[in-house]
Amino acid sequence: MKLLLSAILSSMVLSPLAHAEKPEPNENLAHVSDEPQRCVSLQRIDRMDVVDNRSILFYMRGKQIFLNDLPYPCHGLSRHKTVMYRTSLNDLCNVDIITVLNSVGSGFLPGQSCGLGQFYPISKENADIIKSKARE
Repeated sequence: MKLLLSAILSSMVLSPLAHAEKPEPNENLAHVSDEPQRCVSLQRIDRMDVVDNRSILFYMRGKQIFLNDLPYPCHGLSRHKTVMYRTSLNDLCNVDIITVLNSVGSGFLPGQSCGLGQFYPISKENADIIKSKARE
C-alpha cells in the first residue's frame, strides 16, 4: 500500500515536468553574434537591466555588455522589478538562480526564482534595440 501511494504521489509531482515543453527560442538572440560564456565576473558587473521575462542585460565595467538568455520564461520578471542573486563564487554563472523581489510596503518579499542562462556578448547598439522593442 505504501509503495502504491508513493508511486501515485511521484507520478503526480513528476508528470507536469515530463510534459513541460521547451519554450520557443528567444527572439533577442538574433541580435548577438559571438559565442556565449557560461559566467561573468561579479566584480565587473556595473548594472543589470531586465528586458523581459526571458532576457537580462548585464552592463560590465569597461563597456562590455552581455545578454543573458534565461532557458525558460521567469514569471513575474519584468523591467520594473528588482532581482537578487546569490552565489558563493566570484562569478555569476548559467547554473545560478535569480529571485524576483516584490515590493511590499518599505521592503521586499521574494517571488519567483529562475535559472540563468548563457551570457552572450552584445553591442551597445543591439542592446538599445532590444530595450526599445521591449518598451513597445
